[in-house]
Amino acid sequence: MRHLWAHCLLLLLLVSQGQGVKALPTAHLNQSCRLTAAETATEPACSAELNLRHIQLLKRYMRPELDACQDFYAYACGNWRSVHKMGESAMSLSGARIDQRYVELFERLLHVPRSTEHSLPLYGKLLRYYHSCRALGKPRLRRYLEQLPHIGGNHWADLLAVLGRYGYHEHYVKIEVSQHNASQHMIVVMPHNYYLNLSLSGSIYNALRRHTHGQLPSLKQLSEQFKQLEQTLQEMAQPPNGSSDEETVSTYTLEQLQQELPDLNWTHVLHLQLGAIYPGSYQLLADDLPALRQLISYLNRADARLLQLYSWARFLQHLMQLPHNPLSNPQPSFSAGSATSCVQHMRKTLYLAMNFAYERNYYGKQRQADEHVIFGVFAELKQQFAQQLRLNVLGLNATLLDALLDKVQGLRINVGNLPRNVSDQFYEECVQHWRVGNDFYENHLNSLLHYYDHLAELERTEDAAMRQVWFSFNHHGPELLDNIDATPYFYCLGSIIIMPYAYMQLPLYESQFWPALLYGDLANTLGHEMLHSIDTYFVDYDAQGEMRDYSDQLVLNKNYLKAVNCLNDSEHVMLNERIADISGTRLALNTYMKDPLERRHNGRLYFVQFAQFFCGEEADIYHDTGSKRLNYALAQMPEFAEVFNCAPGTPMNPVSRCSFW
Repeated sequence: MRHLWAHCLLLLLLVSQGQGVKALPTAHLNQSCRLTAAETATEPACSAELNLRHIQLLKRYMRPELDACQDFYAYACGNWRSVHKMGESAMSLSGARIDQRYVELFERLLHVPRSTEHSLPLYGKLLRYYHSCRALGKPRLRRYLEQLPHIGGNHWADLLAVLGRYGYHEHYVKIEVSQHNASQHMIVVMPHNYYLNLSLSGSIYNALRRHTHGQLPSLKQLSEQFKQLEQTLQEMAQPPNGSSDEETVSTYTLEQLQQELPDLNWTHVLHLQLGAIYPGSYQLLADDLPALRQLISYLNRADARLLQLYSWARFLQHLMQLPHNPLSNPQPSFSAGSATSCVQHMRKTLYLAMNFAYERNYYGKQRQADEHVIFGVFAELKQQFAQQLRLNVLGLNATLLDALLDKVQGLRINVGNLPRNVSDQFYEECVQHWRVGNDFYENHLNSLLHYYDHLAELERTEDAAMRQVWFSFNHHGPELLDNIDATPYFYCLGSIIIMPYAYMQLPLYESQFWPALLYGDLANTLGHEMLHSIDTYFVDYDAQGEMRDYSDQLVLNKNYLKAVNCLNDSEHVMLNERIADISGTRLALNTYMKDPLERRHNGRLYFVQFAQFFCGEEADIYHDTGSKRLNYALAQMPEFAEVFNCAPGTPMNPVSRCSFW
């Protein structure tokens, strides 16, 4: 009876607001449900109360008096800025809610020592790390240098290998472990990264001065010496004019590499950085041997003290530039902001442990219902995607078409980005050798050491079971940007669509949504990420994450080029995102909105829900603004013009349209 009363009240509110009925009519909405009562924590499943409250939220953001056919973003998101601050989007707000839950968890554990979580060592280590971060005062960057292990001698490669253990490897000679395909990592050796340079700040200079007991040139003199060094390194590392696009990465055995580059003891350097003695037959990747040879020869003759200072300075700059290092923007200790900044830092640096805590304390209870819904929608989309490809409207050759179909069929989803089918014991073993104390600087370096030591172990292991677990998700490194944690994305090397926790909540997703709301965002989001698998960036990766020549074949197809050129209407277009927007939206519509009656009764709500992802979204280096993306994608869909009765020639119902796949 309580639910029925609330349902009636909300319907009365919708009707009483006049313009809202016109904007989002609810009389004939499809209220079917993908869940049964037994699969939800509430009764009944897919309650009208939940859905109608969400519709009310959508109406707060709308300006229904505007013409949707002229500017749908203004129509659907026109009031967003009056409700939320500048720079806030649906995804950033979702991420902030995740941060707040972590803060509440750690503050509770600090004040309730008998909480059940204290019985698990993982929580104890997370809590000590959090407490050390909260206790930070004025930055003392010298502390990072003091924590580095002592190495005998003063050879540039030895110090570089030590810094590499903490994930820094961008200058002189780059040695890193990188994922190679869906089931393999490899050691990669590359020349100095001439795209990145040092900006010697006063704080870094002061850390060097204190660490060397004042035995330094002036800031100005040292900066000039570093610039001269960088200029020399760039001249050696930068490819000759016209050759920058040539493929120079090749596979070598360690013995072959030693023969090609004899001026460096590669066995010793790899042991120092990666913690193992590799046999001469061990295979690795190396790029541009002539540049490496020239760099190593120069570095062996250069001023060892200058090379050491430069390495320390670059390492400190790297640490300060890691996403959400609380030292980069220190705040008063024990303030709410400091707690949030510490949690944001921990989510980057302690990715797997933090995800485990969130799963156990918050998300686990809704996983079963979510996976039932998401995997069901994903299966529908995959079936429709394969059907569309088999139509072969671009006229692809049979071999290429079969390869793309295999890639679509091999797509997987990981909700929450955790390893599949593992126990709590797995996580306890993962953190067994992770050392945490009371000093933030030591804790930060130890967390980096723990991550990169594990990466090196994963690269060389022959344990098939271990590989299967660790390649079932994307084990994020500390350098990844916020948008990877906040929004779903396609992971090309694993053919996995990652659905982060931030997405798995209102206003974008709820397992109990009615179909128009569920498909309005979820199907479009999944469709977008699925289409990334064959966009202009990622099409060359096959179902196993191996690089192929698919794009070389596609550019010989006149129909493909015509479709690309239609979308690529200016030099500022993020083409791969536009392909995913257009084709993903088409895929979602073909999956859910094929029935004209469904469009008539549910179309407006479907498209307004779709808009929520874009409300407030600013442009970045990968994406256009939310308004441009939303309007452009929907203008290519005749179904949108049909639902909103847009006259031909209006911005949202153009005379000519682009299509793809």
